[in-house]
Amino acid sequence: MLEYKFIQTSRGKIRAVVGGGGKALILVHGFGESNSWQTWMKNVDALSMVARVYALELLGYGESEEPNETLYFDGHAKVIIELMDVEKIQRASFVGLSWGGQVVQHIAENFPERVEKIVLVDSLFESDEQGLAQLAKIQAPTLIVWDQDDELIPAQWAQILAMAIRDSRLVVFTREQRDPEMLSHNGHWSQMTHSLWFNKTVTEFLLDADERG
Repeated sequence: MLEYKFIQTSRGKIRAVVGGGGKALILVHGFGESNSWQTWMKNVDALSMVARVYALELLGYGESEEPNETLYFDGHAKVIIELMDVEKIQRASFVGLSWGGQVVQHIAENFPERVEKIVLVDSLFESDEQGLAQLAKIQAPTLIVWDQDDELIPAQWAQILAMAIRDSRLVVFTREQRDPEMLSHNGHWSQMTHSLWFNKTVTEFLLDADERG
């Protein structure tokens, strides 16, 4: 059973779709008007079997309030930390899609004590020397997943991201692993186009990390 709730932060109310039990898992969508909690509509039920899932609509998206000022990925990261405080979540795992992956990277780099593990999905990242040095600071176990047919961020960039983050594992989903109804769909949303493999891979990663931790 999913719960639809608004969580008050100092920058505005964030809408979250919450389900499941256990350790917190926060899902962070990407940039653009098409993004909302429904970015994860094919994943929430499966992931809520192993975690307490928060599928967020960041400020300015979906039914969440508009922020008073423009927020960049670091600003959204701080709001998520505040949301965790409101919800009394000391530590969480995070899944970030595309630009949302940069939000998650910022949290992992700057608030490592709040992070269990992270999943980066077809993720943006800063590829210059300074950006790669920041990625090297990430301590949390990291799963990187990508669509081999990603047209926005080609899959070879996934290899660079995986090399930059020391404790990381890379999985590139193939054309043959796509959901049957998604053969011609956007290659940049592998959580949607490869939902069966995505849910299986992320679930195993979360459970494996729990056993190690």
